[in-house]
Amino acid sequence: MLGRMKMVNFIKKQKLVLILVMIASLVATGFAFAQGEKKAEEPQVMKLSLADALKMAEQNNPQVALSKLAVEKAELAQKEIKYQDKKTPEQIKNDFEIKYGMEMGKKNAEFGLKMAQAGVDATLRNIRFGVEAAYYGALAARDNVKIAQDALKRQEELLKIAEAKLKAGMIAKRDLMDAQVQVARAQAAVSTAELGKQKAYINLKKLLNIDLEKEIELTDAFDYKPAENAVDLNKLIEDAQQKRMDIVEAQGKLDIAQLDFDLTSKVYPSNTFKYKEKEYALQEAKMNLENTKQDVEAEVREILLDLQEAVANIPVLDKSVEMAKESLRLAKLSFEAGMMRRVDVSQAEETLKQVELQRNQAIYNYNLAKIRLENVVYIPVSGGISTGAGSTSTPGGFPSQNELQNTGSATGGALY
Repeated sequence: MLGRMKMVNFIKKQKLVLILVMIASLVATGFAFAQGEKKAEEPQVMKLSLADALKMAEQNNPQVALSKLAVEKAELAQKEIKYQDKKTPEQIKNDFEIKYGMEMGKKNAEFGLKMAQAGVDATLRNIRFGVEAAYYGALAARDNVKIAQDALKRQEELLKIAEAKLKAGMIAKRDLMDAQVQVARAQAAVSTAELGKQKAYINLKKLLNIDLEKEIELTDAFDYKPAENAVDLNKLIEDAQQKRMDIVEAQGKLDIAQLDFDLTSKVYPSNTFKYKEKEYALQEAKMNLENTKQDVEAEVREILLDLQEAVANIPVLDKSVEMAKESLRLAKLSFEAGMMRRVDVSQAEETLKQVELQRNQAIYNYNLAKIRLENVVYIPVSGGISTGAGSTSTPGGFPSQNELQNTGSATGGALY
């Protein structure tokens, strides 16, 4: 009987152990599953090339769809004018007020469609220009971090040399403290550069509608690629005078004002208020077109000068970087040999860092001037870039579709 009780207790203990093992196994499995799920949820770094960024911008930016919708609205407005003309009885078509309204309506609808069609290309160019500028800015910020990190490593090497020289009794403790201060400053410079990088990356992600928490890695290099052919300034100005959207707009408004004056002058003599009103409007439109052409030419010339300045600076800075590196190398050797003060070596290091930053900035200026020059023939690029998702204004500050449809009232209007 006692043996049987012992056997029962043993079996119970075995069952308890088995249950505990199963519970532990389930807990471990659940933990492993949770860890695996957590790992799967961890955000992966998005590799982003400039080509990828441009493609994403065109797909995600609502301004593209809005600009295409503006074309459809302009086409509808033109169809409506034609329909009204067709339905207007022939016996009243010769009435001046009816004829004036119809002719001005047709001209405004034609102008609205032309501007809307040009707006699609301008929108795409504005988006690409904004993304390219932001991408280059992010590359420059990333490289500034690398320059700051390299400078920190050099200061840390100088600190090690100073520590060794202090132990050997070759320098005073003050020199060591100065080396420690320079390392601290270099660390602060790295932190500042990192913050600049984060801001530049946030700006790029905002333009691309990427989650701001998402980590991105820029895959393109940031370097100087000189143009193969020389830029023809006269050809640039000539192309801009024909293709720039603000000039197309000014020319269209002049054409409308000319038609308005031509129609009005057939009915109203030169000594009437209505005639003078339309004459002044025509003169104003002509002056506006000439001013716009001058502004465009000035913008083209200024951007080309910016490009030429960057092109001239980069080779000089390349040589300056080489010279600064050699000066630092010799300064370190002299310091180790006891022939130069530590502060002089630190100055040589700072000179190298500053020259590298200047070169990085010059390359950024070059790439920015290059894309500005590519786009200035078609759109204004010196002002702001309205490519944000929340923006409702048309690219480059051009009139909206509603403004185009109201051009008739602004330039001509009804005579009654």
